[in-house]
Amino acid sequence: MSQKPVDGFDDDVSPAEIAREKRRDRDADAQARAGMRTGLAKQFKQVLDSQTKRVQDDEQRAKDRETPPEGGSSKPAAPARKSRQRNS
Repeated sequence: MSQKPVDGFDDDVSPAEIAREKRRDRDADAQARAGMRTGLAKQFKQVLDSQTKRVQDDEQRAKDRETPPEGGSSKPAAPARKSRQRNS
């Protein structure tokens, strides 16, 4: 009775079996690699670019709100009025 190696690999595997396992592993990874095809990479970059631009625009708006306008009064602007809601 032969013992299996401790590392779990069997050295007596035929080359055909090794090739079959490699194909199986490659096929299993194919779906993950499919997302990086040329056409999808362009779409992915467009999405990342639009997200980056949105964040930069939001940061700029926040910065503009924090700094008072030059030459204007130092008095803070009046808060926005809330509209009244009718009670029915």
